[in-house]
Amino acid sequence: MTEQHEKYLIEKLKKGDKDAFRQLFEHYYPLFLAFAKRMLRDDYVAEDLIQNVFMRTWVLRERLDEKRSMKNYLLVAVRNEIYYYFRSEFKKKHDQLQEEAAVSSFDINSALSAKEMEKNIAKVIAAMPERRREIFEMSRTQKLSNAEIAERLGISIRTVEKHIENALSDIRHKLPVSILVLITLLF
Repeated sequence: MTEQHEKYLIEKLKKGDKDAFRQLFEHYYPLFLAFAKRMLRDDYVAEDLIQNVFMRTWVLRERLDEKRSMKNYLLVAVRNEIYYYFRSEFKKKHDQLQEEAAVSSFDINSALSAKEMEKNIAKVIAAMPERRREIFEMSRTQKLSNAEIAERLGISIRTVEKHIENALSDIRHKLPVSILVLITLLF
């Protein structure tokens, strides 16, 4: 794709031309998908991230500058998306390690009885939005992986991860910390 043709497509894209977007997508998608797959080593996550970049490009198309390279714009957007993904994964692992450390130092005698805890947890789960509850239960009670849940429900793995993250956040905010620690024991 020549620089002039790219500038022309960006101008059309800024005006909402779907064909211009399609041409840019078809030209750059394979390149950035291959890059993301190499960086992430997970094809599903790579596809989700690249699709998010292109979706955001469409939504924010009016901000594009036809004087700048679309390839460079997309490279920065993809790099940032990968960075945020790695940062999120690191935070999840860090939080998990903290929860595991809390479990090992938890004094079970000072906690509520197991039946009371189960009732409180069940109440919080029952109050969750339907989709969040469904995904959380598939993850915790059916022991399905995020990829299996995503496939069964026809949604992205990232969406599944976000629902589980939000469910755990609901539980953290609505129950005492000591009960949160026991969730790992009960589920």
